[in-house]
This record gives sequence, C-alpha cells and structure tokens, in this order.
Amino acid sequence: MSQIVDLIKQKHKDNGIDVNPPATLSDIADFERQMGFSLPTDFREFYLTCNGFGCNEDIFNMLSLQDIRQYQLDFGDSWFYFSEYMIYSDMWGLRCTTTGQFEIFNGSYPDKTMTSSLTEFLQRFLTGNVFETGGLYEWHEELGIK
Repeated sequence: MSQIVDLIKQKHKDNGIDVNPPATLSDIADFERQMGFSLPTDFREFYLTCNGFGCNEDIFNMLSLQDIRQYQLDFGDSWFYFSEYMIYSDMWGLRCTTTGQFEIFNGSYPDKTMTSSLTEFLQRFLTGNVFETGGLYEWHEELGIK
C-alpha cells in the first residue's frame, strides 16, 4: 500500500497533493466501532500509511477517517463513502454485505459493485485519475456502470 501511495504522490507532486499523516490503530478501532464492522486489510493498510489525501487534479480526495465520520450522509448501516471528487460531485463507497464480503461501489450507482479491492481502485486512479484513459470513469464504462 505504501508503494501505491508513494506513486500517487509522485504523479501529483507538480499539480498539488496533500497527504495526511497516518491514522493510529486507535483511530481505526474507533472508526470501526462507529461503522459496525472491521475494515478490510487493504483499507487498514491505507489508513495506516496515510489518513487520506487530496489532489488538485479533478479535486479528487481519499477521505480521512475523521472526515467520513463528520458527515452522517457519508455513512450508514455497514457502508461509508471513502472517496470523492469535485467537492462531492461523485463519490465511491465501501459496504460490508450480509455475508461479510466487501464491495466498492460508485455513489451514483450503489447497486453495482466495482471491486472488492482498494488497491485495484487506487491503481485505476494512479493510471488515469478520474477521467483519463484507464481511470475511474473509464473503469465504470468497462464494468457497464455508466
């Protein structure tokens, strides 16, 4: 996880990126208690690497645990939004299903699953940001979401 975060930092250093310091284990435990489920391993690794980041490119943000908890519309029963762009024009969330599986979804199409892997999500962002070739919106199209 630290490698992909470093690559994202490197890619966006000239356009502007703010990377938050890592969350603590206590921060994660408090967050998990509030959400009602334990985070998948890659989410825990992400938040222990950095507690979110913000890119000037597309105004894309990986939300900090505190930012997620601050707005009650950003989480619910077994789900939360972890990423957004253009000041909440679109969002991506994580949900824990009744079978204990994890699904990443786009907020505009919550019934469609994109992946279960934060690493895959971040790799798509690294490749093409939100709108470029290989990015998040092209991925939506490949999956038949948009």
